[in-house]
Amino acid sequence: MVQPSREQQPLDREAITKTVGSRQPWYLASGLVLFLVIYFLPLPPPLTLDSEVIVLTHGGKLCLGLLAVAILFWVTEVLPFHVTALGAMLLMPLLGVTDGVQVLKESGEVVRITGVAQGYKEIVRISFGNDLILFFLGVFLLSGAFSYTSLGRRMTLNMLRILGVSTRRVLLGFLIMGTLISMWVSDVGVAAILLPIGVGILKQAGCEPLRSNFGKALMISSCWGPIFGGIGTPAGCGPNPIAISFMRSLTGMEISFLDWMLIGVPASLILIPFGWIVLMVMFPPEIRELPLSREDIHRQLKNLGRISRPEIGTVVIFAAVIFLWVFNPLIACLTGGVIDLPISFVSILGGVLLFLPPFRVLDQEKAAQAVSWDSIILIMASLGLGMMTYHTGAAKWLAVILLGGITSLSPVALVFAVVLVVMFMKLFLASNTVTGIIIIPILISLAVSFDIHPWVLVAPAAFTSSLGIILITQTPTNIIPYTSGYFTIGDFARSGIVMSVIMVMLITVVITVIGPISGIYSY
Repeated sequence: MVQPSREQQPLDREAITKTVGSRQPWYLASGLVLFLVIYFLPLPPPLTLDSEVIVLTHGGKLCLGLLAVAILFWVTEVLPFHVTALGAMLLMPLLGVTDGVQVLKESGEVVRITGVAQGYKEIVRISFGNDLILFFLGVFLLSGAFSYTSLGRRMTLNMLRILGVSTRRVLLGFLIMGTLISMWVSDVGVAAILLPIGVGILKQAGCEPLRSNFGKALMISSCWGPIFGGIGTPAGCGPNPIAISFMRSLTGMEISFLDWMLIGVPASLILIPFGWIVLMVMFPPEIRELPLSREDIHRQLKNLGRISRPEIGTVVIFAAVIFLWVFNPLIACLTGGVIDLPISFVSILGGVLLFLPPFRVLDQEKAAQAVSWDSIILIMASLGLGMMTYHTGAAKWLAVILLGGITSLSPVALVFAVVLVVMFMKLFLASNTVTGIIIIPILISLAVSFDIHPWVLVAPAAFTSSLGIILITQTPTNIIPYTSGYFTIGDFARSGIVMSVIMVMLITVVITVIGPISGIYSY
């Protein structure tokens, strides 16, 4: 295998740790200074939006300060990801961020949070009390089933048999597969499918974590492909059905499945070649071809023998999980809502079935190795940060500040501004769904107030709500390939910034050109 030059070789994890460790006091001090600057800034005057007065409270300002510091620490890796998220979560009740926040209990009672103890309990409830923790536990177990059987290797070899051994084609193949599958299946689930296949390819090629450019590009493509595909159909990502629901309830307009796809599918597909080019330029593979001939691939497939019982079990259980994820709405409709399975229920059900006869794919030791608790803690704690930003009203205030002047722009500039602003807001929010919930009603209100077709503003916001590829924490989809250890947060951020600039322009072009042609709206 051809090794990159000394100048091209990335630092190994030990060198990175030493570098960050030597600068840790400075990074920590910078975070403190940043927070104090935000803390001592005077509260801005109230904003008015369509007779609604929007105020940034002291708690909301503190929440924005903590989010700014968390982003700084995540980018610099001064602390482990999950430690930063947990630290911010613990500081919110101590600093009074949660004081005065009103929450709705299951009993229907509205409770106003006061004090550190009550604030802490509420933060824990909205983060670690969320059923997503079971969803990700199941995802990691399902991914482990591919890793600890020969199924992942068998799938890898079959994919190479079809695509060939060129690293360029393998990378493009991952982006295409991720995008197409993610149009119909949860993008997180698609990332879980691609992860073991990609790791199998890299191990087969002898690519070392953090040292291999091809390893970085392939694992980042395992994030980008599912994210690109998530905007293709209403089933692709959480903000999509939320946007359709808001359009129906707030404007009376019906956006059908086909209406969405007329813009969503072209937007998804056009991102693939540009994403491929960005990854190839920023992480040029150190090898042109995988060190395998087609004869080697056929021989290795033959040596694997017939598919084993654990492999069959993995395929059956994974297929059942995907079926229930995709067709649960139809099942719920046919059963009158009697059988309506949340995605977390389906995920953990699949994880449990892996331990049971007749297949018994996993045991306790393999399961312990498969689950990345650091990643789960990061996801849940970050969710708490995003939700508290919403509950304090800080995110809504920020959205109005950033979007207040867009109504005077031309149609193309209007769409461009919405995409740009929502992509910026996504840096502050760890949930695609929360981003959509915050921004879409505000955009509808702006559109109605200024006589703009709501879909002109909602479409770019809905698509962009799930296109978070700068920070690992912007969407759980990014975290799953990150656990492979093949790329750093810096690698991800640098390539993500470049691709995000391109995405802003591409999404703008697709919406402004295809929207009027399709007849959904006119300027």
